[in-house]
Amino acid sequence: MAEIEIKTRVPLTYAEVAEKLKVIKKSKKTEEELGFRTKKAEEFLESFDKEDFKRMKELKESIKNLNIQRLKDKQIVALVNINPTDEDSIKTILSNDNITLKQEDIQALLDCLKK
Repeated sequence: MAEIEIKTRVPLTYAEVAEKLKVIKKSKKTEEELGFRTKKAEEFLESFDKEDFKRMKELKESIKNLNIQRLKDKQIVALVNINPTDEDSIKTILSNDNITLKQEDIQALLDCLKK
């Protein structure tokens, strides 16, 4: 088996993973060539609507446009994928990485996520 070298790690939303899986699936000749994890990921992503994926892309961009300095791509993707609906949920997601935000930033995130 060939050695794989990871050059960069980029967090992806579920919508971006679905797009990458489509590309992988087109490049494979048969379904049997897809790995176990690939099939499981595909099954999970089938539970989402195309509208959900469209909304995820828009949410990611709108959160980035808030220009909250402490938020990194990893946290933005987690917020988009989980889509919290209250302050406590946002704090819980961000506490995983020891990030605390000002009340105004949390409220801006909530407003953005509720759109």
